[in-house]
Amino acid sequence: MRLKSQMKTLSISAFLVSVSMMQVHVARAQDKLAPLARKAVYSNKTLGFRYVLPKEMTDETRRSRTEVQRQAEALHTNKTLELLLTMSSGADDVVPGWHSLTIEAFPRRAFSDFDDTTAEAKMSAWVAHSHEERALPRSVVISGQEFAVSVFGMQEGTTRKGAVVWTTVRRGKLLSFAFVANSPEQLKKLTESMKGVQFF
Repeated sequence: MRLKSQMKTLSISAFLVSVSMMQVHVARAQDKLAPLARKAVYSNKTLGFRYVLPKEMTDETRRSRTEVQRQAEALHTNKTLELLLTMSSGADDVVPGWHSLTIEAFPRRAFSDFDDTTAEAKMSAWVAHSHEERALPRSVVISGQEFAVSVFGMQEGTTRKGAVVWTTVRRGKLLSFAFVANSPEQLKKLTESMKGVQFF
């Protein structure tokens, strides 16, 4: 059991190192982006950003929003994340290489008792459906915007997944990009799509 825990810690640490090194690669890649008109792009004028979407993923935003509303009504609450976009490679998350991405927002004032660092940690854990608020976030700057990047491990039945959540404070909102996959290789590849984020 101790060996497994040590291996998990080493794996997460190694991934965090690779994430920290992405800051340089992201800056360089953004300078070389092809014209956005040639790519599938999600754009949000309210929060002032655009994101070049990964290929071969299905947009599930409308269906997921309906499900979120249904759950909120059942729980008699209006405290829900604002789902901006959600996509996945398919419905079956046990298929090798399965992956998904979600972009969500929540009012910063809802965490008014906390500083930005703590608020970002709470938001990241909430988005990742995790209780690990102390996930050793790493600071990465993309297009002039500073993100707290956290890595989470998840176990759903016999399926093990990894999640990387990028959270920042933007125009009065906590904004999170969450990437989930059932293989480290796919998770790293998906996370690198953050190179396609531009703020304006």
